[in-house]
Parts: sequence; structure tokens; C-alpha cells
Amino acid sequence: MFKNILVAIDRSVTSKQVFESALSLAKSTQSNLILLHVLWAEEFAAPQMSPYFVCHKNRCVHVDPKIMRRANEEFDREWEQFKQEGLKLLRFYTKRANAARVQTQLAQITGHPSTTICDFAQSCHADIIVIGRRGHLGFKELFLGSVSNYAVHHSPCSVLVVQTPELKELASIEDLETTVCA
Repeated sequence: MFKNILVAIDRSVTSKQVFESALSLAKSTQSNLILLHVLWAEEFAAPQMSPYFVCHKNRCVHVDPKIMRRANEEFDREWEQFKQEGLKLLRFYTKRANAARVQTQLAQITGHPSTTICDFAQSCHADIIVIGRRGHLGFKELFLGSVSNYAVHHSPCSVLVVQTPELKELASIEDLETTVCA
């Protein structure tokens, strides 16, 4: 029934449950997993420019060019570290899937999670997207939006939304290893 299962991974503990659901589905249907992490400036732990600077398109502007250059260089270093941590997260889940003998690919793309997940599902010919739900309700969902809700209504394929009570953000991959092993 499913050949390619796209799994939307982020830095939340919820992703652990999303991954486990997708892995179980992949094993039972002999499907491939495609793990996707979307780099987004609003994601937990994403580097931020100082409010001292005026920022536009991940570049800061300041009257003093030396200060501006140093701030941009620092931001670039932090963003690169943020990207590497995202890849580390994807490799962690890939290792777990490979141990379960499930073929796995990984991808990390910069963009807004809602549209990026749906666009990537189209390009990788996903048969289903497995995604978590953070539990935003009412005004919070209205203002913050809901990635899972967007995926349900705009995805080119079926969407499995994993309901979870856990909304905690991970501080690091080590936190994830602790929660997975517990």
C-alpha cells in the first residue's frame, strides 16, 4: 500500500513518537522511510539576530560596517551549527531505522515547515506523511498556525497525524537519547 513514508521530524520530544509510529508502519508495510527536517528561523533553538540590529533575510544592518560584518559572521556560524544539529538528529533516527532493517533516506531543507513538507512530499513521491501535532488550540493555533492542519489540507498524499500529549522541546540530541532509552 505504501512505498515511501515521509516523516516530518523536528526538535520536539513529539518527534520521537512520530518516528516510532512511522517506523512501525514502515516495518508492517515493508516501506521506505524518508526523514525530513525543515530548518526554520522560528524553530526552537534556531539562532536569532540581536534586536540591536535591523535584520532582513538573515542579514543584519548596522551603521558600523565592522560590527555588521562580525554579527553576520557570528550568525552564519550559529546557523551552520544549527544545521549540523539538525543533521545529527536525522542521523540518529536513520540509525534506529537501519537497525530495524528499514531503508531510510534523510533530507534537511530550509523553509516554512507547512509548505516545505507538502512540496517535498510531492517531489519525493511520498505515499503518506507522518507528522506530529503540537496541540495548539483556539487563538494560539489561529496565530501560530498548524503545520499538521496545513498538511492535511494541502498535501498531495495521505497524512497520518500522531496525537501526543508531550509538548516539550529538546535542548540537545543527548536529551533525545535519554528519552528514547528510558
